[in-house]
Amino acid sequence: MTPLFILFVWPMSYYLWTWTYWRRRGIPGPLGYPFIGVFLKSLNRNSPGPLQVQKWTKKYGSTFGFTEGLLKTLVISDPDLVQEVFVTQYDNFYGRKRNPIHGDSEKEKRTNLFSAQGFRWKRLRTISSPTFSNNSLRKIKTTVEDCALELMRHIEEQTAEGQQIDMLAFYQEFTLDVIGRIAMGQTDSQMFKNPILPIVKKLFEGAYSKLLLIGGVLPPFLVEIVRQILMKKMKMGSFRKINEITIEAVNRRIKQREEDEKRGIEVGEPQDFIDLFLDAKAGDVEYFGEDNGDFSKSTSYTNRQLTVEEIVGQCTVFLIAGFDTTALSLSYSTFLLATHPEIQKKLQEEVDRECPDPEISFDQLSKLKYMECVMKETLRLYPLGTFANSRKCMRATILGDIEVEPGTMIQVDTWTLHTDPRVWGDDAKEFRPERWESGDEHFFQKGGYIPFGLGPRQCIGMRLAYMEEKMLLAHILRRYSFEIGEKTEIPLRLVGAATTQPNSVWMKLKARN
Repeated sequence: MTPLFILFVWPMSYYLWTWTYWRRRGIPGPLGYPFIGVFLKSLNRNSPGPLQVQKWTKKYGSTFGFTEGLLKTLVISDPDLVQEVFVTQYDNFYGRKRNPIHGDSEKEKRTNLFSAQGFRWKRLRTISSPTFSNNSLRKIKTTVEDCALELMRHIEEQTAEGQQIDMLAFYQEFTLDVIGRIAMGQTDSQMFKNPILPIVKKLFEGAYSKLLLIGGVLPPFLVEIVRQILMKKMKMGSFRKINEITIEAVNRRIKQREEDEKRGIEVGEPQDFIDLFLDAKAGDVEYFGEDNGDFSKSTSYTNRQLTVEEIVGQCTVFLIAGFDTTALSLSYSTFLLATHPEIQKKLQEEVDRECPDPEISFDQLSKLKYMECVMKETLRLYPLGTFANSRKCMRATILGDIEVEPGTMIQVDTWTLHTDPRVWGDDAKEFRPERWESGDEHFFQKGGYIPFGLGPRQCIGMRLAYMEEKMLLAHILRRYSFEIGEKTEIPLRLVGAATTQPNSVWMKLKARN
C-alpha cells in the first residue's frame, strides 16, 4: 500500500462510501454533494435548518437519511419511533447529536447537562435537579418579577410616545436580565444597558454556528487542530467572555462564603443558581453505582457536589439555553395573541381573575391554566431548540424496521411532528389553545409533542421557562392588549442558524380601560 493511497485515495474513498451510506441501505433522503453531503444547506440563515428538514420530510417521508461529511443522520417524525428513541430504547440512544468540533464531553472540565452523557450526565442531572424544583423556583420568583416590572417601565415609556415595539428585542432584554441575575451573579437590572447582550446574541446569529458545523466534514485527525484554531487563534470571544464573567461571579461568591464562615456568619437562603449549585448535593449514593456500560467509574465523577468548573458550565449553558428560547416563546405567543384577539381576551379575563394584586405570587401563577394552554399551543406550532431533539446511537439496535449502527445520529423533525394531522386532527395547523383544556394530554399519541424533549433528558429548565413567561405575560396583559401594526410581518418571516426565530415581532400595545 503506497503512501499516496494512504494519504489521498483511501480518505477520498471513505468519504464517498459514507456519502452514499443511506442510498446503499435503500433509505431515501437528500444526497447533497460528494464529501460534504447536505452541509451547505446548514449555512443559509434565511432558510433555517429545522424548516429545511421539514421540506425534506414532505419529499422523502417520515423516515429518511442524510450525511454531513462523515456524520450520518437518520430523521424521524413518526411518534412511535420518537417514543422508541427517547423513552423505550433510551439506553441505546442516551447520547446527544454533537459535532466533533465541540470536543469530547467526557474530558471537558466544564461539561454541562446538555453535552454530558452516560455516567457523568446522570451525576450532573441528579445534583442539579433540586435547583429547578418548585421550592427552589419560589426563592427566585421575586427576582423574576423584578425583571418583569423593569421591562414594564420600559414598555410604558415607549407606549407613552405612541411607538410600536419590537417585542422580540424587549423579550431578549428581559430573559437576559433574568438569567444574569439568577445564574451569573448580576446584582441589579442591566436592562437596555447590558454589555453581555451583543455577545450572547452573536452566538445565535449564525457566524459561530457555521464555524462549528465544519467539524462534521473534517477528517478526524484535523478536528482537534481546527478546534484549537477556532478557540484560540480565531478568538471565539463570545464563549470566552461569557465564561470569564461566570467564573468571576462563582469565585466571588465562594470567597464571600469563606469570609462569612470565618466571621461565624451562617449561609443564608440561596439568592440565585450559584448559591443553589454550591449547596447542591447528590442524595442517593446508589445512583452513582450505575452507568451506561461505556463509561468507567472515576473518583472525579463520584464527587457528590459540583466542582467549580462544573458550576461554571451549568450557569453558562443555562444562560445560552434560557436567553434565546424563552424570548422566542414569548415572541411567538405575542404574535398569536395579537392575531387571535378572542383568545387574548379570554386569557386577559383569566389573568384579571387570578392575579388581582399588584404583586403576583407563585401560587397565583399556578392557577393560570388557560395561559398554560396558550403556551403549550404556541410551542406546538413554533417548537424551539429543535436540534436538541436529537440522539446518538450508542449501541447497535433496530428502530422500526431499520438497523441502526453505533455512531448514527437520530434527528426528530419536530416541526412536522407537531402539526401531523394523524396526531392532532384536521385543525393541526390552527392555533387552538382549547385543545389542551381537558387536562388529559394522553389522548395525544405518545411521542407526538416534544417542545422540551422527552424521557430522562427532558429539558431541566422547563419549569423556570414557564414561570418567566407566565410572570411577564400576566403583568403585560393586565395593562395592555397586543395589536398588530403597520410594521408587523404577517406571516412571520422566520430566520436563524442555531434556532428558528422571527425576523421581528413589531406590536402596538394598547392600554386597557
